[in-house]
Amino acid sequence: MQLRWAQRTILSWATALIILSYVQALPVGLLKCLKNIRSRSESSLVTPSSPLYDTNRIGFNSYFDHRPRAIFHPASEEEAASAILCAAANHVAVAPRSGGHSYEGYSSGGRNGSLVIDLSQFQQFSLDRRNNIATIGAGTRLGHAYTRLWENGEYLIPVGTCPSVGVGGHGLGGGIGVVGRKHGLLTHNILSMTMVAANGTIHTVSPASNPDLFWALRGAGGGSFGLVTEFRVQAYEVPSPVTTVILTYKPDKMGAVLSAFAKQGKIATEDLSATLYIDKKKIEIEFTYLGSQAQMQGAIDPFIEHIGEAPFQTEFEEGTWFQAATRWGQRAGSTLEAASIGNMTFYHRGRSLFYRDLLSEDEVGVIEKYLQNLPKEKTWGYILIDLWGGKIDRPSEPSAFDNHKGVLFSIQFDIFWSSPHPPTPGFACEACLKWSADFVKEMQSIYSSGPILEAYQNYIERDMPDAFQAYYGDQLPRLRQIKKSVDPRNVFRFPQSIPLP
Repeated sequence: MQLRWAQRTILSWATALIILSYVQALPVGLLKCLKNIRSRSESSLVTPSSPLYDTNRIGFNSYFDHRPRAIFHPASEEEAASAILCAAANHVAVAPRSGGHSYEGYSSGGRNGSLVIDLSQFQQFSLDRRNNIATIGAGTRLGHAYTRLWENGEYLIPVGTCPSVGVGGHGLGGGIGVVGRKHGLLTHNILSMTMVAANGTIHTVSPASNPDLFWALRGAGGGSFGLVTEFRVQAYEVPSPVTTVILTYKPDKMGAVLSAFAKQGKIATEDLSATLYIDKKKIEIEFTYLGSQAQMQGAIDPFIEHIGEAPFQTEFEEGTWFQAATRWGQRAGSTLEAASIGNMTFYHRGRSLFYRDLLSEDEVGVIEKYLQNLPKEKTWGYILIDLWGGKIDRPSEPSAFDNHKGVLFSIQFDIFWSSPHPPTPGFACEACLKWSADFVKEMQSIYSSGPILEAYQNYIERDMPDAFQAYYGDQLPRLRQIKKSVDPRNVFRFPQSIPLP
């Protein structure tokens, strides 16, 4: 590995010097520079004059209407390096895009005028069954990752349930998933990465090579330090069977369900993962258990006993791991087979908070108030609560996510609204945005989990008070120094990127 890294670094430096001298000699702008570096027919360039521009620039959330200077789809790391140098020479910010699911539209730059480097062609995959290490391209969607791991010997990696999310942003910002309590976050299971830096060099980043950057990328690496094109990830043989269950309660049991979720979550087996879904009409506890239905029943009985009432509906399903992943993927609004779809028309506002203990009665009351008073427009508002803990608190290597050790659960505050006809990028439901902002501000004002707000960086939001503290804690000074060492000209930037010192 060290020899390979040294050879690649020497070659990439030579490539970078040649390209940089060429770029700097050009009396042309960004678009012509990008056109001049296309060396393979598989790469593509989308510009504002292209008929594909208006569909290609929109990611998961059509609420964001950012207009990039261009969208480049490289077919190799060398082409990506050349595009980065073109952007740097023209003083244009670079925005990496893996799946396009940034909650603030940062994968399209977070504002107008960026160069988006889309990684959708980085679909490489291999699995070394001698050491259970999967090599996965950064443009791979989670649904495709599930499928390829299953087809190559029934393996898994700890990732989330939404099939269209990209591996890149998911893993660099944390990556909570259905086996997180058993195996940790995706970021904890990254063993090494390939990254294209702002100066065009291509690096292998691992504990032995670039250890500071390895620490920073895992937890704070979503677009601030460089373009990650490939991950080497610890994979795990899939247990059999796997059981899923959905327990459904009526909204008047919210206080009891929330209490049970937190109290029993502290002592639950790591084979059990849990997500709590609450809207104005129902409460659903979604469990996944790495074992049989009989074993799962014993694991969830304490939850039901604490609530003090049996659910009015119970749906068990015992089967394979792949069947469980497919079930949750379909509930997320897609299928594993359709995971490559990127330009879906959704209008969405999402926010988050982390909690280290039970919610107070006041916080439960605020949740009830807002879920029962949604805007009158065609909307879908809810909260999702994911149980953390277990192996998440015991990573094998330090990372920039370590300030969140000890978190008991996260709350995601979500609202979707209907699109006009035809769908219009940037369409805003003002009542929905106000509902979202007021809901979270009221929760923040009575935050019971410590003197400083704490939130999940993969659900990033511009309105978060003292956002860098909420996402990275006291690690920001170290992150800023690492940023300076790899990107001193701040080529990789967006409204909430790690700032230079």
